[in-house]
Amino acid sequence: MKEHPKIRASLPVHERGDHESLVPRSLRIDGLVVKPLDLTLADLELMAQHELRDDLRCREGWVVPDLARARPHREARHVQASAGDFSISVPLDRAAHALLAIKLNESNLPLEHGGRVRLVVPGGECFASIKWLDHLELRSEPGLNTAETIALARLSSSCDPRRSSG
Repeated sequence: MKEHPKIRASLPVHERGDHESLVPRSLRIDGLVVKPLDLTLADLELMAQHELRDDLRCREGWVVPDLARARPHREARHVQASAGDFSISVPLDRAAHALLAIKLNESNLPLEHGGRVRLVVPGGECFASIKWLDHLELRSEPGLNTAETIALARLSSSCDPRRSSG
């Protein structure tokens, strides 16, 4: 696929900057689970870790924890993953292949890459790999996909020549 440098250069950078206070302190897992969890970065680091080296628009090593501790109920069919208002619904069978990244190249995941915790959905659209993840809710029905709506609106406005400075 041919790159379009002018469009790529105009895409917005989604970052929280140096505002450490905006980064979630824990990851909440609730909904249709036996045991709701509030996991800190330290909790995630104590879980079994797996290393993934894959092309996720860049080649970097991700170390991720296994999150089977919440024990989903039988009726759970979807995982609603959120960072504030930015949210996607992932079918539970597909979510089983998603990763929670907490490390990048053997260091804590930096804020600009979505640290403390980032959802990584291999093979998913870019907006499905949610930075600054703060909530996973197991549900029987899919929830709203605000991530796609927000991402498409950002892309549309960043490529709008009327908004360009020249």
